[in-house]
Order: sequence, then structure tokens, then C-alpha cells
Amino acid sequence: MPKFYFLFCLSFFILFLSCENKNDEFNLQTGDLLFSVGKEESGLHNAIQSSTGQNTELAFTHVGIVSVENDKTYVLESIPFSGVVKTPLEDYFENSAFIDNKYLIAVGRLKKEFEYIIPSAIKNAEKNLGKKYDYAYDESNDEFYCSELVRFAYLDSLQNPIFESLSMTFKNFKADSIDAYWVQHFEKLGEPVPEGKPGTNPADMSKSPVIEIVYQYY
Repeated sequence: MPKFYFLFCLSFFILFLSCENKNDEFNLQTGDLLFSVGKEESGLHNAIQSSTGQNTELAFTHVGIVSVENDKTYVLESIPFSGVVKTPLEDYFENSAFIDNKYLIAVGRLKKEFEYIIPSAIKNAEKNLGKKYDYAYDESNDEFYCSELVRFAYLDSLQNPIFESLSMTFKNFKADSIDAYWVQHFEKLGEPVPEGKPGTNPADMSKSPVIEIVYQYY
């Protein structure tokens, strides 16, 4: 009986460690993109998911850029309230949703022909540190939402974004009408809902032909 109990406890401990160290299983590289589902059940998170998640297996609501510096890994990202920040990897994971001890995060990596862009992409993102979050979802201002930061960081040799802009939609795909959250959101800004305007979102960006999803933590 004591031997059985010891083996049971040992097995449980190993399982616990495997879950705790899930973010250490894959070798992330500078320039990788982390597509994730946010942990917080905020109105903004839910509205993004309801408007952009209809065409993807997992409705990603956020994306950040991996930057490996010596023995530390960070994520360059733009988040509500804080704007453009450099977040330690473990904090990025902590802010992401998980199911059955598996984080809802996928790793996108540039295809070989675009790897030359990575050093300048990191510099482009870092020069925007401290800038505000783009609540207006307007590509013409000097503020950034998460996938907008990525789009304008990854520029080719002619300084054109390699991630295409798409016609944005703020419709709840289940109801086929503008989500009530977005109506109130833009009313507070004194702006019309930019339905059909050019922009990006994490769900569609995760399917871009310039990257490959090389790992899923779930």
C-alpha cells in the first residue's frame, strides 16, 4: 500500500510539472508570433471573439511578437489600458486562457523567404513602446491594437507590410449584425463603427500565407 501511494504521488507530481512547464517545451525564436485567447472575460475580449472567430478553429483574440534577449524571452504586444509594452513570456502565458492545464496559444513562424525581415520587425515594434492602444481601430493614427502593431512591424524591403489588411467587420457572426458592444464602444469615442474599413485581427492573421503555425500549446 505505501509503495502504491508513493507511485501515485510521484505520477501526480510529474504530471503537475509537465503542466507547469508547458511553456518551456517549445524552443521559441525571435520573430515568432504568439496567437492566444485572452483569459479575461471582458466585453472587449468577447466582442473580438464574436466578430472574428467564425473562420478559425480557435478564435484567437490576441497576438504578440517574441523577442529572445540573452536568456530571457519577452513578448512585444499592445494591450488595452497599457498600450505597447514588452512583457516577460511567463506573464504573457499567465494572461492567456487555458483548458485542462493547456494554454490556448499557437506559435506562428515566418516562412523562410521572409526571415530577413525579423531584425527590423523587432526594431519597428520596439520604437512604438509606450504608445497608446488603438481603441478606434484606425490605421491612420499613431496608436496600435495588437495585430496592427504586428502588421506595421513586419515590413518587406520596400517597406510594405507583409501581412495584408482586410475589410474589418464588427458584426456578431451569429446574429449577422453589429455587436452591441461595438455600437456602444464607438459611440463613446464619437466615431462611426468602421465596418468594412481596412484592418487586421489575430484570428485571420494566424492563417496568413506568410507564416506557418509550427506549434500549439493546447
